[in-house]
Amino acid sequence: MHKYLRAIGFSKIKSRKQLESIYHDTLSSPNRKTATVIGADTTLIQIDKNFGAGVGISLVGEIDSSGSLSIEHYFPYVRANVYETYEDIKVEQHCDKESYAGIIDDINMSVIFYVQNIADYAKLVWFNTRKNINAVMLSALSNEGTILIPLNKTSADLKIERREMKNNMRLVKEAKRGDADAIEHLVLQDIDLKNDINRRTYHEDVLSIVDTSMIPYGVECENYEIIGTILHVEPIENVVTHELLYNMDLICNEYMINVCINSQDLNGIPAEGRRFKGVIWLQGYLCM
Repeated sequence: MHKYLRAIGFSKIKSRKQLESIYHDTLSSPNRKTATVIGADTTLIQIDKNFGAGVGISLVGEIDSSGSLSIEHYFPYVRANVYETYEDIKVEQHCDKESYAGIIDDINMSVIFYVQNIADYAKLVWFNTRKNINAVMLSALSNEGTILIPLNKTSADLKIERREMKNNMRLVKEAKRGDADAIEHLVLQDIDLKNDINRRTYHEDVLSIVDTSMIPYGVECENYEIIGTILHVEPIENVVTHELLYNMDLICNEYMINVCINSQDLNGIPAEGRRFKGVIWLQGYLCM
């Protein structure tokens, strides 16, 4: 069983037998179906079905030369609606199944996400038309989260932060190209930030200092513990179970991430300007 099924409103499904009706609904009335040849007698097929606004389940399988369909795996998803561009996004295939991990190289860490549109990318691989991918819509599912109060910041503070964010993005791009001055500036900036945090933690709570963060969580490379500022929140309902979900647009470490969580697993009431702290499974829809 996929542990993030509850994030899209299927918290009561505990066995594969309970999934049979969901499989049937997905196969009989999909919202999107994508097929691509991946071998001389094999076609990869991906079937998506929404069970709420932007949330659903994707089935991935193969069709053989006789037309027989076999489902190999599935995953729950939430679709984002805003794409961000990056210098370059690498894609690597998972070793155990027909699925992919996307990698965004940052100056501090590599951000890894689960690729949602598997069949679209497999088509590029099969026809040997792989190109540089530099845009992705990031989203995430969460099974545990807490709402934090916003930091006391003025509009002037926010303007300064946005200006510094744009400047940092520029420096990161220059550092990736080998600019020594940009690399030195970023290193000194990290040292100053570390010293400032060490000084302030003597008399302040860490959550009043750290506005946003993104840290790898556990052994699964696509899981992160994050703190992000909520830009927009929309309550949605699973049309089958009628469980209430929260779909939140977050800004986290300069990344725009659309996070969906079951209301049962969220402590506090989400609202614009407040912060979300929780563990996420990061996904991404490649723009090709």
